[in-house]
Amino acid sequence: MKSVASTLTLLLLLALAGCSQSSNSKPEAQDVADIGVDQTSLDVVPGAELDQQGDLDDDLWEGDADVQAAFPPRALPFEYTRPAKGEPIPDAEVEAFTRSVTGLWKDVDWFRWILRTSTGVDASSGQDDFLAWYNDIHAVKADGVVTLQQVGGDHNMWIPGSKVLTEAMNGCALTGDWTVCKVAEQYCKGLTASVKGFRWGDDDPAPFLMARAVFPNDNQCVMDEETWQDDGRTKIMEFHQTYVEEHGWNANKFAWPENPTWGSIWVTNMRSKDDVCAIVRTTTFLPYVIADAPYDWVRDACQETLDYMVGFNKDIVDHDYNIRTKDADGTPRLVTEEDLGSYTEYMGVGDDNECAARLATDLIAYQEPRTNDCGQGYPTVYDMVAPSIHYYNYPIVWDYHMAALGNALVYGYPVIAYSLLKGFTARMNNYLSDNSQEPGASDQDWNRDMALLLVKAAALGYPLNADEARLVQKHWLQAVEEFTPWPNWDLWDESIPDGEYGGGDIRPHGSSQGIQVEGVTMFLEYCNSPFKNPAGAKFIDCEIVADVSRWGE
Repeated sequence: MKSVASTLTLLLLLALAGCSQSSNSKPEAQDVADIGVDQTSLDVVPGAELDQQGDLDDDLWEGDADVQAAFPPRALPFEYTRPAKGEPIPDAEVEAFTRSVTGLWKDVDWFRWILRTSTGVDASSGQDDFLAWYNDIHAVKADGVVTLQQVGGDHNMWIPGSKVLTEAMNGCALTGDWTVCKVAEQYCKGLTASVKGFRWGDDDPAPFLMARAVFPNDNQCVMDEETWQDDGRTKIMEFHQTYVEEHGWNANKFAWPENPTWGSIWVTNMRSKDDVCAIVRTTTFLPYVIADAPYDWVRDACQETLDYMVGFNKDIVDHDYNIRTKDADGTPRLVTEEDLGSYTEYMGVGDDNECAARLATDLIAYQEPRTNDCGQGYPTVYDMVAPSIHYYNYPIVWDYHMAALGNALVYGYPVIAYSLLKGFTARMNNYLSDNSQEPGASDQDWNRDMALLLVKAAALGYPLNADEARLVQKHWLQAVEEFTPWPNWDLWDESIPDGEYGGGDIRPHGSSQGIQVEGVTMFLEYCNSPFKNPAGAKFIDCEIVADVSRWGE
């Protein structure tokens, strides 16, 4: 995280002094009118009784055996509505929007582009294969061959990587398309590699800790018809340029000579909340690709990933909600630098602070809640203060909130999920208010980030109103406009001259008004999700999204 723990603690204390929120282990839920939740959304939770304030009785914080027996669940287990706002989008506009967005996916061959420009280890090397979204890569093209070179420590590669993974695995389950499924398989293996690559020897006492990044040996890939359903082009993946020690307050990069899977490699240590928040949210959907992917090689790869994510999250729970890492000799230790690895740093100023992070971790690790009652998950003092320290903290708080909500739905805790959805509604009401006091609302990326956040939230039962649906369309259409003419979608094409290419020449960087390239296929998650809410405004045609042959119609 970008925040400094001592500063944040001081500000949290100051904020706490000015508010009346309880810090008991089971804090009283606030009256929904105080936090902006629409009263009309509080009507139906099967088997639950609501008191006069719309708060759920404490004795109902238990799992639903029927939902758990149907694992993974296939529907939102309650009704949830919000008042209408704005003019509904006509069907013709929805269809036109869907054609534009899926047309981009088809025209640039987005999932094929992911396979070609991602790096890792090719199966032809004789070692375990994987691909991942490495941020810090440059390219050199010579005589028709593209060499992708790792040039940095890749501290937060699984922020964009988690987007690609959830899009691919939901897209695989939804469409059955081979290329989409191949990305799902390779990126599941890529996330698994951040654990397998961080093992030290065959008897590692902490085998499920995650590295920030794993840098394997140089290797090459011939993307042929048999393995890749491609045209035989060659991709060389070089990592040796980054084999230089780095030491910083938030991560270190060093040689890692005792890895049982890939041998003598390099790693960046100190996995932190920066991208763990995105990883645990994406983990919500792993059970669905395991159940529904049409290829056993996808199901097997993603089952291994889920097993590793369970192990990683168990280690966090079992160490008092602290992420651990390893030093250069393989010795495990807590991540104690500032608040990078702690989910309990700020409980002293309110037990609800970072409660959603703890709850999401509980549910993945043990399929049951073990922390205190998170209530609605918002607002907390931490929510009020952390984003004011740095904009970067926003995705951390909202991703953990969605991770807790999503995993509560998956593992059969509908009453917990219902309460968290109420809180997320309050969060979005505040974020999108015309008079929002959120410091991030003045950031140039805010509306673009809200558009992506709305689609991700809609996959977890949040019903968009018409104004929000139009916001989504606006920023996706901007991305279509910016990315369609980008010339470098195929670096191997004869029209691209030999030479060196920086990161911005390998992946397009749009404006602050367009969805980032790694998120443009997020509608695949939404359309595949069993939790999308029929009460929400329509903004995309999921029948077209689900049929690759109709993309761009």
